[in-house]
Amino acid sequence: MKRKINFFLRYLLIALLSCGITVCGAVLYSRRDLDVMHFGIWFSLGAAILLVLCLLLSRFLPRERGDELQESIRHLNDILTQQQERFAFYPNRDTPSVELSDLCQNIRRLCNKILLSRYRLQAEEEQFDFILSTMNEGFLMVDFEKRILCYNRIAQHVLKLHGDIDHQLLSSVTEDADVLKAVDKAIQTNKVTNYDITTPDGSVYALQSRLVRSEGYRSKGGVMIVLFDVTSERNALKQRQDFFSNASHELRTPITSIMGFSEMLEGGMITDPDQAKDFIRIIHREATRMSQIINDLLFISKLENEGEPTVSSPVNVREIAEEIRDSLLPSMQEKNIKMSISGGDFNISLPYTHLHNLLSNLMQNAVKYNVENGSVWVRIETDDRHLYLSVKDTGIGIPPDMRSRVFERFFRVDKGRSRNVGGTGLGLSIVKHLVNLYNGSIQLDSELGKGSLFHVSLTYPPEVAPESDKKKS
Repeated sequence: MKRKINFFLRYLLIALLSCGITVCGAVLYSRRDLDVMHFGIWFSLGAAILLVLCLLLSRFLPRERGDELQESIRHLNDILTQQQERFAFYPNRDTPSVELSDLCQNIRRLCNKILLSRYRLQAEEEQFDFILSTMNEGFLMVDFEKRILCYNRIAQHVLKLHGDIDHQLLSSVTEDADVLKAVDKAIQTNKVTNYDITTPDGSVYALQSRLVRSEGYRSKGGVMIVLFDVTSERNALKQRQDFFSNASHELRTPITSIMGFSEMLEGGMITDPDQAKDFIRIIHREATRMSQIINDLLFISKLENEGEPTVSSPVNVREIAEEIRDSLLPSMQEKNIKMSISGGDFNISLPYTHLHNLLSNLMQNAVKYNVENGSVWVRIETDDRHLYLSVKDTGIGIPPDMRSRVFERFFRVDKGRSRNVGGTGLGLSIVKHLVNLYNGSIQLDSELGKGSLFHVSLTYPPEVAPESDKKKS
């Protein structure tokens, strides 16, 4: 509306000027006899009136134009305040001023750039947070002032960072002196620090700290701490160390006996034939024991290398159990132990050595660690997918704190008693390996002075199925 009024006033000014010039010309033309003095007066008066009108209109028009620009700018400012970055996507079609349209377009282009930069930065931050949160390793980054720049949950848990740790000094959120020393060492000497951290739940993490710098910006950088979960590696290393230690100890005993008695016999120190026979019998027994240890170790190594269940010609599980019972009769008669076998009257295409070793180790332990006049029950069952073996005895039992370790190699609950009854200390370890090979499970229930119950289940390979109508006995 104001724009139309301004146009009207402009045209009115032009019309007045035109009229004034016309009037002056007409007066001059009609009053030729007018003297010069009167003509000058009339002309000056008309020019003065026109000049006043022009001055008034010239002052009025810029003021209205300025007010219009100020109003347009205020309106644009209100729009930017309300819409902010959305101004780029919701342009004001009712632009109050033509002169401001270019400014609005420039503002929209600037808003577009700001929004694109913000979305790109937000996407990068979300991607970075996702990577940090899904890492299996712990991650912590501090600047040269040892102020925390970023971290993930694993690092917070392992390093025991407490409180609000964002952008805080590392020394204010942890009391771990080793971590602080590692950071200082990296900053001062640019050397990598490595050491292990054990958490309360038994997990082991290898900490590595190193100095990092941004390329081209030597003043920017910090110390990066990475925590690797090495629990399985450390446990495997400990098991290997324990294995070699225990194997050396177990083999040293029979070797010492064999060497000692053989040297005595070879040196002629034994002249009594009966005593010589006793020494030879001891040498034979210890050699047999050492051979059993080696055979068991080779069998475990073979199981570890197989990796997958093995299929062979069908064997009858009941017959294998009875064969083992017959071999244990001398030991059973010494203690007057009775053994009962139920089920198992079916053929299955699993290796004889696997089934024999599994049943033999369970049944031998049930007899070895039983009491006088004790009993052993063996139960063998099957379905279309599993083989179930249960061996129960009335023996000495296993303490609760040792039940999780009885499947370790060479572990013995009572070392003195175990050596008196013989054995290699590898029986239950072989059972555990066979169970793992066939994707099975093993359960142990035991009570001191009342006996133990081992319940084993093996999963058949897809091509194996029992060959009997007696699926369950």
